[in-house]
Amino acid sequence: MDTSPKQHRADLVRLIAAEAVSNIGTRMTFFAVPWLVLVTTGDPVKVGLVAGVETLTYVVSGVLAAPLQDRVGARRTSLWSDVGSVAVTAAVAMVGTRGFGLLLVLVGVLGVLRAQGDRAKATMVVPLMGAAGSDYARVAAVREGVLRTSTLAGSSLAGIAVVVFGPIGGIWIDAATYAVAVVLMIPVRAAVTASADATAAVPYFTALRDGFTWFRRNRLMRAVTGMLFFTNLFNQASAVVFVPLWVYETMDDPAALGAVATAYALGLIAGNVLVAWLAPILPRYPMLVAGYLIGGVPRFIVLALTDDLLVIVVVTLVGGIAMSSLNPTVSAMIYQRTPKEMLSRMGGIITAVAFGGAPLGGLLAGYLVQYLGLTDAILVATGLYFAVTLTPVIGHRLWRELDDTAPPPPRVGDGRPLPALYGRAGAAAGPRVSLRYAEGRWTVRARHGLRRLLPERPVPPGTAVAALARLEVEPVQSALRATIDHDRALAENRTRTVRARLAHLEPQLAELTRALERG
Repeated sequence: MDTSPKQHRADLVRLIAAEAVSNIGTRMTFFAVPWLVLVTTGDPVKVGLVAGVETLTYVVSGVLAAPLQDRVGARRTSLWSDVGSVAVTAAVAMVGTRGFGLLLVLVGVLGVLRAQGDRAKATMVVPLMGAAGSDYARVAAVREGVLRTSTLAGSSLAGIAVVVFGPIGGIWIDAATYAVAVVLMIPVRAAVTASADATAAVPYFTALRDGFTWFRRNRLMRAVTGMLFFTNLFNQASAVVFVPLWVYETMDDPAALGAVATAYALGLIAGNVLVAWLAPILPRYPMLVAGYLIGGVPRFIVLALTDDLLVIVVVTLVGGIAMSSLNPTVSAMIYQRTPKEMLSRMGGIITAVAFGGAPLGGLLAGYLVQYLGLTDAILVATGLYFAVTLTPVIGHRLWRELDDTAPPPPRVGDGRPLPALYGRAGAAAGPRVSLRYAEGRWTVRARHGLRRLLPERPVPPGTAVAALARLEVEPVQSALRATIDHDRALAENRTRTVRARLAHLEPQLAELTRALERG
């Protein structure tokens, strides 16, 4: 079996592709199943119930089933979960209309299977990144961007699929995407079997207790997850209450709602591309703080300050770009701070806590709007959100540990290739020594970033030429030859000028000499 870094990178690509494909199908079911319930029962309460059952089983099973996943192994869990998802999704398509109780059971089982498949794939990312020698933050940003793109594509295709094929057809498409994910995952073996699948089996409750103990003792992880609880709460409040009500009261056009959601999604995707490019040189703590301050509060408060949809869309787009730095930063911290044998348990706990606030967001926003009105409710939520996003600033001594989780920068001569951006970053912010030639005069100066190390000083021409002559670079040598020719021309011109002056002075000097002799 090929276990080269190239093979590991190929496995990593297959893994992320499998996540993206199944994510597209999941968005199909996200729209198709509620629509199926609505057209067969006409009861909006049942629509909310079927969505709530899947969410509940997804979150709870992610925590409770994690120790079992450690025993079975991440790759095996992923494969069997996806195979089970194919069967259960097909069952929903075939018998889901025969009874609402049966549909609830099937959807609940589907939530369990999806949770295990998602957690297993996330667990497999870590050993594959390490074996491939990839930068954690860069891979996390690429993965996040791919998943965001697949979510956006799935949401767009879902409406078309439901219209063209009906809700049952959309559910069958979801089943097909899970089958594709299984096919993509079968070759993914390298580094996973040797790490996650080899975890020693421990008693179930001991493993569960160890997961919570590890989470409780890691202060940074608790702080980050707690902040995600509240930010997800307010993001949900904005998405399901504030933005729809703003659209309803301002223009009553559902297309505006789609424009805002699409702007945020596109901002996240574009931002993930940027973060993936800059990940090796950007410190993680400032990136997270800037992301929250730029991408958080402005998205909320603009809803209370303007009725212009274009302004809302632009601010939301910029907010999405800024917020795109958060998930890669947090994911990289989790990947690098968590022992590999604890990843599935920690992933379940973190997911449960971080998204535990989402169901409360709509409820809180509804009460605020009911008692304060939309504008005042948005302003109150904005103030609370801003207070939450100040947590990393107030607790900077703890949150700066995010930078400690970054891998050490590569150095020249250590056997690792330097990223292309290191040269550009060094040229902009590192030490710089400038040798300058102008009008026959050589000078040197030195800076480090914006700090001046050496003011401009003259350099003997011979010293400057000797130094540049050591650089065997044709453009430099060509410029040096041109400079020497320029110096020679200046010297010859000065020589001619001096000779002309001497020729002019010689007759005067001779006449003075004769006058002195006569005197």
